[in-house]
Amino acid sequence: MLTIVLSVSSGLTTRTPAFRDRLPSFGINVTKSPFKDRLPSYGISRPRSGSAPPVPVNIRSMSASPPLTSASPPYNRLKATNVSKNTSKLPVITSAPSLWTFSTQTPSVPPPLCFSPRPSPSPLRCNVDSLLHLFGCWLFDAALIWRDSAGQSDITAMSETWVAGRAEACGTLCRIFTCKKTGEGIMPLYLSRFYMVLLKGLQISEMECPPVLASILLNSTCLFCCDLKGINLLLPVFISALENVLLDRELLRFKSFVCPVDLRRASILILLSLLPVPLQFGSVQTEVLTDGDIASDDVTPTSFLSLKPRLIGILIGALQTETDTYNTQLLLGAMLSFVQDLAMLEGAGQGHQDCDLSRDNRTSRNTGTTGSTRLTQGSNAAAVLWAQLVRLLTQRLTAHWRNDSAVCLSVLEVLEGLAKVEVRMEESEMRRAVSSVCTYIVFQCSRPPPSHSSELHSIIVAAFFCLNVWLTQHPTLLDHQECLLEVLEIVELGISGSKSRQEQEVRWKEKKELNPASLRVKEAAEMTLSCVMQVSGACPVVNGSLNEDALIGCSTSGDGLKKFRYFVVDGSMILAMLERGPGHEQEQHPSLTMIMRGPSGCHTWTLQLHLQPREGRSKKATTSDTCSGTAGMKSGIKHHVTAEKIDVSPVKADQSIPALHEIVTENMQHQLDRMRAALKKQQQMEARPLAHCRSVIMTSCRLPPPVTHFQTARLFLSHLGLLTPETVKDPGITGVPAQLVTLDSSLPGFSEDLRKLDQLPSKNCDSAFIFYMKAGQRTATEMLKNVESRCSVQSQFLDFLSSIGCTAKMGKRHMGGINTSSSEFHTVLGETGGSMFDGRGLCLMFTDALTEITFIVPSTLHTEWSEFSEEPQFNQHGHSEVNPDPASKPTSFKVEDIKSFSPASLLASSESNVLIVWVERFEDIENFPLSDLLSCLRSQTEPRTPTETSTNNNQLIFIHPLKTGLYRICFHGNATSKFGLIMPLVSGHVVSRRSLGFLVREMVINCCHRRRLESDSAPPPHIKRKHMISDIMLRYRSQLSEPAFYSSLFREVCPHDLQ
Repeated sequence: MLTIVLSVSSGLTTRTPAFRDRLPSFGINVTKSPFKDRLPSYGISRPRSGSAPPVPVNIRSMSASPPLTSASPPYNRLKATNVSKNTSKLPVITSAPSLWTFSTQTPSVPPPLCFSPRPSPSPLRCNVDSLLHLFGCWLFDAALIWRDSAGQSDITAMSETWVAGRAEACGTLCRIFTCKKTGEGIMPLYLSRFYMVLLKGLQISEMECPPVLASILLNSTCLFCCDLKGINLLLPVFISALENVLLDRELLRFKSFVCPVDLRRASILILLSLLPVPLQFGSVQTEVLTDGDIASDDVTPTSFLSLKPRLIGILIGALQTETDTYNTQLLLGAMLSFVQDLAMLEGAGQGHQDCDLSRDNRTSRNTGTTGSTRLTQGSNAAAVLWAQLVRLLTQRLTAHWRNDSAVCLSVLEVLEGLAKVEVRMEESEMRRAVSSVCTYIVFQCSRPPPSHSSELHSIIVAAFFCLNVWLTQHPTLLDHQECLLEVLEIVELGISGSKSRQEQEVRWKEKKELNPASLRVKEAAEMTLSCVMQVSGACPVVNGSLNEDALIGCSTSGDGLKKFRYFVVDGSMILAMLERGPGHEQEQHPSLTMIMRGPSGCHTWTLQLHLQPREGRSKKATTSDTCSGTAGMKSGIKHHVTAEKIDVSPVKADQSIPALHEIVTENMQHQLDRMRAALKKQQQMEARPLAHCRSVIMTSCRLPPPVTHFQTARLFLSHLGLLTPETVKDPGITGVPAQLVTLDSSLPGFSEDLRKLDQLPSKNCDSAFIFYMKAGQRTATEMLKNVESRCSVQSQFLDFLSSIGCTAKMGKRHMGGINTSSSEFHTVLGETGGSMFDGRGLCLMFTDALTEITFIVPSTLHTEWSEFSEEPQFNQHGHSEVNPDPASKPTSFKVEDIKSFSPASLLASSESNVLIVWVERFEDIENFPLSDLLSCLRSQTEPRTPTETSTNNNQLIFIHPLKTGLYRICFHGNATSKFGLIMPLVSGHVVSRRSLGFLVREMVINCCHRRRLESDSAPPPHIKRKHMISDIMLRYRSQLSEPAFYSSLFREVCPHDLQ
């Protein structure tokens, strides 16, 4: 038999005599407290039944923040004090300690507290109505104890001893209503009384008590995520409460009874659920109580959109006053989601002008909200807000947060997302953002050597990646000379460890010693340099690339390699050169076609040799035949006749030059005699034809035949300065090859290794799996069958699939973003619920300049996932393990079909997977069959060892649709992460349909990026390609001597004509 001790005042017990008399019939013993004249500080204890009881809210705690890996913010507990016990030996529930403890003597040192994560509600809990039928009268009476029977304020009840009971009752009611199940109905009577409790408890005035407000906020973190009917009526009063908490830096009114960090954290979680509401409902009118008094007739109709400036003011002000790392990360994620939602709303032509906000400005208690009003007025509010947030983030990144690695990494991720938001922004704001990231890199690289660690280098690598995102998303930044110079200096700093230009001193690069901060930092700087070259147009990325067979037109794989010359430059670039003779299309100019395979990808170029600059060329050469037929003909040019003799009187200067006979010596005289004899002999020989009457026939000059063999490869390498003895000769240093190395393409396995190199991506290729979980499902088989039919999934799920990527064939690279045509997507989808994108034939893919994400929707229809070959594996040093045996490779696809992923090996070969789960019922998250699901999918490939099927490193993004059209997010990440939260989605986040696809993609990108940062054995893609190029050079290096190498440049590769 369950015994519950209720410590209530006599006034409370007399109000429910009939219900108290009925409790023994339910098997519950009720014992009154011997203290009838006062409400004890312990307050009202709660029942501990099969349902999980509410956890006490936090009391004053130490300033240390809780572990960042907890799914929800942990809360503190105090030991129960002053518990009223019955004189009889009845069992007393003491595991539910009191929330609030007041004492006339304030202890000098706060009691020690232990942080514990908030427990999840029990799946066996009863309905909210059933619980309120039992305890609702007591809870509501205690929550409204400040009113007497006539409804007037009772000053006596406002004493300190009554505050604890009221705060406990308000917090308990909030916990009961937030434990509402999905689709569960609550009686309107209970909802109205509960809303009345919240309206009165969230007020701050001389007559009200801050503990009640704190208790409500601490227990209402997910109140707006439970689909409670009419909950948006409380939006203004909650916003006012958040202004009082988040915009107050000290929180002096709350420090005596609650931990400020926990109170601010709960307020931020509430803010996350309130931000999308004004944009979702727009100009929909609602009636709000301006003074919080239900008995008052002052009810003002207003629109939801009028609350947007106040929410923006809270968001910006809270970020400026927040000092806790975890809370700051929550605010950063909220910033990106709100800006993206506002930008997409305006981009769709649905932006609304803000209404008259004078009334809200008068009622606002914070002066910062008036600036937010001006900020969001107009149709370009998203751009103005974007500029203000970028300026705020970059300023605090370089000044306040630069020593907090977790916050810095989150700021960099948010800046990457802001760079992708499509708003009309000014060039100056973008340059300021790039300059701030560069300044941050300089600061981190200039730290003293003892401060350098793997964690610091990971932050620097993340900063370089953020810089790459900004450069690729906004290529016009490099058109400004100062911005380009600053970026190149940062690249130089990352590669060499120092800048050549430092204050007044300039150091030549030849005299610098390469001393980068670390190898990872050097590799990240090289990737940034590659992005600069691509963005600036020096080495642009084209839609795909051509291999040798495609250029030549050979139908047989490998035949095209015989007509190419292969060289390796600097050990990192393979040049395949095809020498073409002059033709009509080349206008009789030598041309050279090259395939350049480097760390940044594969590029195809065609070059032509011209003797004139591009501007001076004419369409047709008109001076080439000017000398034809004109040789030996006299032209009628009149020459000026000069006088044969001019009498000029000599001067002294003429005598300064001696006569010729005066300076001739004997030796010179002998030479002159010999010259006279030779001249005389020559005159006699020339006079012989005239003596025999022979005439000399003068023939005209003719053009020589055009040259058909130019050795264009030799000319190109010579122009680059690569044919000098220094570049060709082996330096004799172990591990350092010559600058120019010739490859022998006739060796077996050469074409196969080139094909493997082409298959290696030059960008980060990630993957994510999407599942649909219907209400009540608990097995993997049931979940995989959901996507087989359109009728088994919600229409919002199909809209979500169309927003995260575009349809692409599995195994081919794709240049695109997201689906722009809804009809085309649904045509491909057919009558399925997403099973078409299971990776066997089609998938959903998103691609930009730096990232390629493949989204796969597994199903039970197609189980032959192992049809595709796996990509080359890499050892712990990042070098490729090339298999020279071509017979072991599958031939199920053509050579030109470049494969990025193997659907089955994506899940089987990865120790950490990103899973996106659409859940119809939020309570089913606790029963998600992760282990069963991974085992079911991996069973289609080779057997895995038990250690490889661990579920600890998997990251799950749960999406739950709400009745309001918004979506509730729950994220289960890696519990061993050392950098805290991953942006931009966190547990408790509520987002709109417009921004859901964008935010999920950003979350997947950042999850995979974090995984690479924390792993030392995961080289970036351009380093994988660089290592494989080095392996190819060592394996297929030609053994020609220097004379043989030079002579080979003058010989043709193939005797047949290439035209």
